[in-house]
Amino acid sequence: MKKWEHMDYQKIKNASLRKGILNVQFFNGDNIELSLSTLLPVGTKNVDETSISNDDYEISLKASPSDIIIPWDKIRILSDGDFAQDMSKKAEEHSRLVGLRLKTLRERKNIKSLELAQRAGVTPQTISRIEKGHTDVSFATLRRMLAAMGYTLKDLANQETSIEIGEPTKSYPNVLKKLNNAGIDTSLVNKILPDEIKKRLTSSKDVLPHLLQNEISTYFTRIFGWENENFWSNEDLTLKDDPALLAYFKTPKKGNIAQIRAYSHYAYYLANAICKISSIETKLEYPEDLVEFKKNFYAHYATLSLENLLNFTWDFGISVIPLDDQGIFHGASWNINDKHVIVLKQRSDSHARWIFDLLHELYHVFAHLEKPNTSVVETEELNPFGNNDSPEELEANSFANQFLFGHRSEEVAMIALEKAGFKIELLKKAVNETANIEKINADTLANYLAFRLQMSGQNWWGTANSFQITTPQPFVLASKILKERISIQSLNPIDRNLISSAIK
Repeated sequence: MKKWEHMDYQKIKNASLRKGILNVQFFNGDNIELSLSTLLPVGTKNVDETSISNDDYEISLKASPSDIIIPWDKIRILSDGDFAQDMSKKAEEHSRLVGLRLKTLRERKNIKSLELAQRAGVTPQTISRIEKGHTDVSFATLRRMLAAMGYTLKDLANQETSIEIGEPTKSYPNVLKKLNNAGIDTSLVNKILPDEIKKRLTSSKDVLPHLLQNEISTYFTRIFGWENENFWSNEDLTLKDDPALLAYFKTPKKGNIAQIRAYSHYAYYLANAICKISSIETKLEYPEDLVEFKKNFYAHYATLSLENLLNFTWDFGISVIPLDDQGIFHGASWNINDKHVIVLKQRSDSHARWIFDLLHELYHVFAHLEKPNTSVVETEELNPFGNNDSPEELEANSFANQFLFGHRSEEVAMIALEKAGFKIELLKKAVNETANIEKINADTLANYLAFRLQMSGQNWWGTANSFQITTPQPFVLASKILKERISIQSLNPIDRNLISSAIK
């Protein structure tokens, strides 16, 4: 991707004017000084230097006979030879495409070049040079040529004409179709694109403006590693394989593999962005075993809660990113250049479910992610009786259950069942009594029993859900702790938008 296709290259951070010298700072750190006279239209007078102002893409000045607008690309063309050369090539390509479109429209009505020249009041040589893209066409000449053929400017820009001459149609529906074929559905697209871009898309239903194209492609090319040219071409988009991103312990029995791979790339990008922020303060050393882990936890916290476990995890220097998107995959953990990141992706508001998932992923971090650039991606929902029979997943489940119940998860479950006389309608009271005696959280025991009974075809979830702690919402709580632990504002604008949207 060329540097000028990045938004940071295009966006103006600040502009000032002193004694005819314009100083412009861009978001990518470039600081450019130009003589204002090189940027002003001929005949401009009485420029008010104190009136200078700027938005992301333009600088404004009061002058006579009219106010002046200086776009970002004009500044870049005068200060960056490579960018100027690229724009020159694009201008040549634009002239070629306009010429091809005019030729297509003329041939559609069986009008000869000589006849069109006579109607439009230009020479046949001019028609030939315009149609071959050998010369720019003035707006007045263009309108005369179109009127002479019975067309309008809208006809010239019609996307069907673009398709006829083999030019890729750079419309939002076409992009959505290409992304969907690559496994990136509309819900993920909406998560990736900032609201400001999505608002502007509502007024660009046909071919997208060039600047908007760049802004859209910047987000997707950064996340998925595509080239800008491929993103807007007629070619399919494909995801690059990377073992560090897609290390499944087991291929899912169900689910769209393309969507899982695409979402994994997205989650990995978020994790990588978090890792690039200033180092997390590490207060604790990784434990040798479960006994040490549990001992250290209760040395710092009197009770087991989701908030306490999240903060305990961060104290190890392990980042935790919460996501609440539907389906696709159910969590992940990464070692990115010796920094560990856990992604918790849980739609339930049950604190007990989030606690189990976090403990499960912590085991993967401690036991399976010692080497840099390794990962675990959970393709199936996590539960104490998970249907993923890989040794790694069974070990992670065992770690979580042993932390929650000691080595007595089944024993405690049987105590509750016996108290209820194995009658499901009496189990609610039995769970409360058992949790109180065994000094474990009632919601955790209810959650375990609901999964256990589900295995035998019994549905106790209605009652189990009444035990669940759901406030504050786990996603909101985990997002709050993330923002407290790391300064999202220190990210570059694109990554800041992506992280903010992910945890919004």
